[in-house]
Amino acid sequence: MLIHKGLWSAKGSVVFEGSSLGVPVEVDMEIVEDQDGITLTGSIEGAARGDLSIRIGADETGTYVLDARIASLALDGIAKLESEPNVCLLWNEAQTQAATASLFVVDTGIGCRGFFREAGKTVTWEILFRPTQQVVSGDNVVSMMRRR
Repeated sequence: MLIHKGLWSAKGSVVFEGSSLGVPVEVDMEIVEDQDGITLTGSIEGAARGDLSIRIGADETGTYVLDARIASLALDGIAKLESEPNVCLLWNEAQTQAATASLFVVDTGIGCRGFFREAGKTVTWEILFRPTQQVVSGDNVVSMMRRR
């Protein structure tokens, strides 16, 4: 699985159908692991605005189940997270909304590309997730490396 616990930030763009330019989007989130799975919580700003909450848990068939609440969307789904690219398929209860996402390693973090479809319109996105470096401070600590 490509994602792991810690603080993450992301920047990218969302392209709405009929548009040639992407609208910026930013994500800040925390990933927490427990014995039953992984929880991602945070917020989205830009093209979409709101809270983010995604629960990922393993199922008995070797795949993962997802429960995603992203801004005003409530989606459930399934994912393959054991090898690259990590892929998932999500849908709402009424099956009027569907989304896909693919996660893959890039040299500076984890890339995410996907599609969202509702009412015959499609939205695409590309986002780069990076671990947020936590600052460790102390009276006797000196860092020779630049911090992000």
